[in-house]
Amino acid sequence: MLISLFVWPVLLHFFVCIYSSAGWTSIDGDIFVDNDTEGSRDSTLAFPRDEMDKLKAEATATLIATRYIGEKKDDKVVSSADVAHVDTHLARGIAGRPMESTPALIGAKRGHVTCDTNVDSLAYWNEPQGNRDSTFITPFGDSQSSSKAKYLVFTADKGGFNNIRMSFEIILVISAALDRILVLPPEQPMYLLKNDGAKKHRGLHHFFEMEGNYYKKRVKYMSMEEFVLKEGRPGGQYPIPAEKMDDILHASRVCAPGRHVSGWKSVDNPACEVIHDYLVQHAITPNITATHHECLVFDKGMYEKGVPEDPESAMKFCSSGKRKLVYVTKKLQEPSLLYIQGGKPPTRMLSHYYGYLHFSDVSIGNYYKRYIRDMLHFRHEIFCAAGKIVKFLQDAAKEEGFSTDSDGGGGYSSLHVRRGDFQYKKMKVSAEEWYANTKEIWKKNEVLYIATDEKDKATFFEPFRRAGHKIYYLSDFNEIAGLDTMDPNWMGMIDVVVASRG
Repeated sequence: MLISLFVWPVLLHFFVCIYSSAGWTSIDGDIFVDNDTEGSRDSTLAFPRDEMDKLKAEATATLIATRYIGEKKDDKVVSSADVAHVDTHLARGIAGRPMESTPALIGAKRGHVTCDTNVDSLAYWNEPQGNRDSTFITPFGDSQSSSKAKYLVFTADKGGFNNIRMSFEIILVISAALDRILVLPPEQPMYLLKNDGAKKHRGLHHFFEMEGNYYKKRVKYMSMEEFVLKEGRPGGQYPIPAEKMDDILHASRVCAPGRHVSGWKSVDNPACEVIHDYLVQHAITPNITATHHECLVFDKGMYEKGVPEDPESAMKFCSSGKRKLVYVTKKLQEPSLLYIQGGKPPTRMLSHYYGYLHFSDVSIGNYYKRYIRDMLHFRHEIFCAAGKIVKFLQDAAKEEGFSTDSDGGGGYSSLHVRRGDFQYKKMKVSAEEWYANTKEIWKKNEVLYIATDEKDKATFFEPFRRAGHKIYYLSDFNEIAGLDTMDPNWMGMIDVVVASRG
């Protein structure tokens, strides 16, 4: 299990939605389902660990025993006598619901992590996706046949990586739903991700797996440089004056924050404003934002005829926080170039995509949730390193008598203790308080993995050692996982994956 005090949202989101036995399961069907593998209980009470483990074990046993019963395999209906011979790890492990309720899994296979060690149990995504997802056509695309491509360009959020990820998820879904080509921002410095002295600039592809053939087949995207070379040339949709081409082309590859300064060639890179100024000359920035009490609704009736098919579901979704309801209409499709300025307050996209975007047709909404699940995950190098650490921790836990769950997770428990980059200083607690508040949760001699930025780890976490726990940190695995040879900006992502498997 994972215990966190003021956890970074990326860690909590990653754990709950990706490695929970129930979290993602409802999106493989056509209806909205919540907590579909948990029995009924008083939700106002704390969820004891023993009860949680018992419910998960019961659900898993039931699924293994009945999941494929009634399904056809080689023209024969599967019976209870056959289930022992059927692969129960179709797609992303134990799905949590019967096959007839998860049609999106038909034809899908569980993803694979490219690694010199088998760590595929960490793959929560499907590759390939199911048959229905591979042939899905958005109803919100441009119905007007045109030989000219339509694009969505954007700037990343200016905050930390979690903010960048959240914003990117929203923009990726909007682009896919509108059937536009997504143009990635140039490489540039990212907040708190400047740990590599040799290279300060990063692009989204440095963190997310975006280079495989399947990804390129399923996601319509290009780099800013490719966009400039295609559409900025003479005869392109957005031609660039010859005297500005060198500056804009350079900035499309890599740029620096701040305003453009004449004579930039005396420094390393041009300002990102060079690209911004070019884009605003040709693009329309839609008046939408995920930050200022709004929700964005995709409704086929409103899009096609100006009359929503399901206004009640939209109003219910947007009623949380009394948000302004904004419908996607064909007017949004008119410009050939949309520019979402995700890094600026008026159009900032800082929210979870599933809390900001609503699809009146649940089956379409579930499709885009699967789209994010399957198409947007960390690079294989990150999962490979994390998987090696997870295996070590689980082997250490096995020596103490602890075992993994049916999907290869657990065996050890995790804590996230935020100590350094923490604005609520009065809320910091000592290790003694930490242990006093959590000691009833841990099992005797349980192996603990602590994701923390505490500098004096050896002294600070002594109360846990005195209680008999074996404690490990990311810094313990430089050799095992080859961390010293990896991009130092990946360390936080590796920490996330390891902790989430606790």
